[in-house]
Amino acid sequence: MSDGSEFERLILESLDSLYSYALARAHRADDAEDLLQESLSRAFERFRLFDQSLSFKAWMFTVIRNTHIDRLRKRRVRRGEEGLSAPTNGVEIAIVAESPLYAIPLDPEAVLTRQESLEQVRDAIRHLPGDMREVVELRDIEGLSYQAIAAIVSRPVGTVMSRLYRGRNLLRTWLVEQTPGRKGAETRHGL
Repeated sequence: MSDGSEFERLILESLDSLYSYALARAHRADDAEDLLQESLSRAFERFRLFDQSLSFKAWMFTVIRNTHIDRLRKRRVRRGEEGLSAPTNGVEIAIVAESPLYAIPLDPEAVLTRQESLEQVRDAIRHLPGDMREVVELRDIEGLSYQAIAAIVSRPVGTVMSRLYRGRNLLRTWLVEQTPGRKGAETRHGL
């Protein structure tokens, strides 16, 4: 089988996951499509270097992540050339600070008995800070191992585990806060 047809086969097997990951990184459908297209182009050019003993999906997630980082750097350079200040995470930090995503004690049984729709969970994931959102997506949505995630995000396994733990706690908090008829203080104090 030629490299081109093997690449195509592997892409078709994981295209939905790759698009979901690109969307999680880019946040908008049109940006995600552009990001995925650029990532696929880069991956195809480097496919002959891909180690077939490794996970193709994890390799592609790494390509998408690196392409996204490169795109952000290019935007910062362009803004700097135009005399504009480089974008900061201040906007994201302000959004997170205003959201109900903060650690609160939760009754694990109550969380487990709740039936959350997929859209509610995806909405909650969108509210997570970027580093946690990425790890939760890769582990809980894509089912990757801690080691694969650590390789993708270039962080130690312990950091991945910590971000996953904190991200899952914030997700539970968000989902409990979104329960109709419950007020934040009552939820926080178990009333």
